[in-house]
Amino acid sequence: MRRKIVLFTFSLVLVLMAVCPEALGQVLGQPYRLNDKEVEKIIHRVEKQADSFRKSLHDALNRSRFDKTRREDDINDYVKEFSKQTSRLHDNFDHHKSTAPDVETVLDRAARIDVFMSRRPLTARAQSDWSALRANLDELAQAYNVTWRWGRDSASGPLDSDIPYRLSDKEVEQIIHRIENESDRFRSSLDSALDKSRFNGSRREDDINAFVKDFYSETKRLHDHLDAHKSTGADVQSVLDRAARIDDFMRRYRLTSKAQNDWSTLRTNLEELARVYSVTWRWGFE
Repeated sequence: MRRKIVLFTFSLVLVLMAVCPEALGQVLGQPYRLNDKEVEKIIHRVEKQADSFRKSLHDALNRSRFDKTRREDDINDYVKEFSKQTSRLHDNFDHHKSTAPDVETVLDRAARIDVFMSRRPLTARAQSDWSALRANLDELAQAYNVTWRWGRDSASGPLDSDIPYRLSDKEVEQIIHRIENESDRFRSSLDSALDKSRFNGSRREDDINAFVKDFYSETKRLHDHLDAHKSTGADVQSVLDRAARIDDFMRRYRLTSKAQNDWSTLRTNLEELARVYSVTWRWGFE
């Protein structure tokens, strides 16, 4: 019976892959890239819930055995440092410079509070407010693609110090526009180069033209999803997979310098796009 269930589940995944790749992404938990307004709402929720927690914590400490003790000073310091880093994240977000390491720093400070709240339970209200704040922080981590687990070593540093700023929707759209413009430029120089090459009128010319057409289709799909606030890392991966076919052709069959240079420029923009969506990518033969 169990084997039948496993086979059925596997078959369902295969059907989803063939019929609706977008649905598969949602089944596997692929989150949409949130727009700036949605991310700001999450930060506001964190700040608002932090205020509620601070008040209930203050009341709970005043009625506890920790009142006027070193333990009370410790937790108050943790909360103060947490508020400072949350404010810093919000400021960086307002200036379009918020990064995953900024969020990691906020979470590191929150981890110290979490240890205190786990080891020294206070009032039900304080515990409930902290639980709600933790849920908001989990949502924040997801928005910035930060892998986080409570109970980790709070002294550890950011997962990747080279993570770029979280770009605004407008800046992401500018990158996609650059890709579309560079794609037009590359297609023009490619057509010219193929007309002068030994591939003119051959099966190889049909192949590369088909690769470019498929790449254009996936790039447009990504742009449409961005406009609908539903673009995902999977969308970008699909664009890059199509680009890899073109890249393989351009490496194997050297054409004019103009075509090679235009492709090189387009590749650079695609690498920037991959970083924005936290997609790990490496071109073939590198």
